[in-house]
Amino acid sequence: MRLLTLETILVATDLTETSDAAVETAMRLADAAGAKLHVTHVSSPPDAQTTETGRQAEYQREIAKALERVGGTTQPTIHLVSGEPSRAISSLADKVKADVVVLGRRSGERKAASDRPIGSTAYACITHTLVPVLVVTRPLSIPMQRALVAIDKSEAARGSLLVALSWSSALRKPVPTGAGAALTAFHVDAGADPAGDSARMQRSVDHDVDVLQRNAAAWAGVTVEGLTVTNPDAVAAIVRQAIDSDAELVILGTRAASEHGESIWGSLSAAVTAQLSIPVLLVPPAVWRDQARDIDYL
Repeated sequence: MRLLTLETILVATDLTETSDAAVETAMRLADAAGAKLHVTHVSSPPDAQTTETGRQAEYQREIAKALERVGGTTQPTIHLVSGEPSRAISSLADKVKADVVVLGRRSGERKAASDRPIGSTAYACITHTLVPVLVVTRPLSIPMQRALVAIDKSEAARGSLLVALSWSSALRKPVPTGAGAALTAFHVDAGADPAGDSARMQRSVDHDVDVLQRNAAAWAGVTVEGLTVTNPDAVAAIVRQAIDSDAELVILGTRAASEHGESIWGSLSAAVTAQLSIPVLLVPPAVWRDQARDIDYL
């Protein structure tokens, strides 16, 4: 397993209180990890006003107000960019070599305005970025005590399981003895698989969880628990378990973009993210593909 290293964090703000949870989360992460913090505001094309001195100064003042509202000790670098939000944010993330992108989302609102770096932009951003995207409607608790990762026998789930362990380990409360955080590897058996497939999937899931329990959890300072439920509605099952277990972070693997360029990162991941007010870490293929292979070496 690779330990989480957060050296650079990028957060987008729409300059309203809607984005405060994202900015506060990014501040907390930066303070905890000693990371560089970058804050960006994306204006809609063809808005050329961001190049005007007066308009830039106005945006700078609004960003400063947002930072004052949430506090924090890390001094950020501010970027004013224009363009289609998801592509502009992803391009900036690549430029500054961000380790995670933090985006806000309106609670209870499934689709936000297309000219703001929140809401549906998170769904589009994950198809362009090479790093995890943390979507929040409320600030992430740090130190973190409980996390949940949705798993099955897919490579996306296997890689996301290791990402979940590394985040839980890095953000847990340091303790002299015992586990500092608990991670639930949650598997939903839809009960619709052909005869034998469900049992094979369960064995595969149990194997991966067992590997982490035996080889990684002790030195990671994380208690790993495997839990399987039978429910034809996987989205409802994940949302309910996250809420009932008081999870502070939910980790979901996403799918690759289709050949036509639209997002097929998973209706399940999109639906879970839309329904939860709990912070959700979306893990793109570039990350989980790299991590999935590591389970076989633990």
